[in-house]
Amino acid sequence: MGWYDWFSGFYDRSLEKLYRDARVAAVEALALPAGAAMRVLDLPCGTGQSFDGLAAALGPAGRVIGADLSRGMIGRAGRRCTRLGLTNVETVHADVHALTAEAIGGPVDRLHVFLGMSTFPDPDAAFERLWGLLRPGGRAVIVDVFTDRITFQGRMVNLVARADIRRRSWEPLEKRAVNFGRNDLPSLEQHGGTLFLAVGDKPAS
Repeated sequence: MGWYDWFSGFYDRSLEKLYRDARVAAVEALALPAGAAMRVLDLPCGTGQSFDGLAAALGPAGRVIGADLSRGMIGRAGRRCTRLGLTNVETVHADVHALTAEAIGGPVDRLHVFLGMSTFPDPDAAFERLWGLLRPGGRAVIVDVFTDRITFQGRMVNLVARADIRRRSWEPLEKRAVNFGRNDLPSLEQHGGTLFLAVGDKPAS
């Protein structure tokens, strides 16, 4: 994680504006009932750019657990919470491939996976681990980038993010969920491909 520790130093000023609208769309897709005592796992949380929207949608009764493998990212995410007074957010240093319910204080009601599926070493295994942490009846949202034709900008995104945006990153959710849906989001050349949002529910039984 040395690269992401270093990248955390300029991550916000490089990327925050590029994904702001997509983060709003992701929070809306989670369908968080106002005032509900729900728990949302945000992984990888990066520097906490999604915390603001998630915390506001949940309200004080809810809890956001932000997890990331990079200590640099988690450090900045924690400082963001302090700066913005986000008292219903906690951060956890964790590897998605080894994450346990005990590490995050139990199962969660929502999964928020933003720009993670294209970067996880084994995306299907990673999502299987996350799916196991989601309560029956819970909802998962994935936002990522996809292209089947890599441009110069796409190669740069893959290089900088240590990603593979040719992955069909919604498929691990599609094959497990009910009420699955996927739609494209407004995208810019800097994204390297097409931003998409995928959503689905875990069967209640």
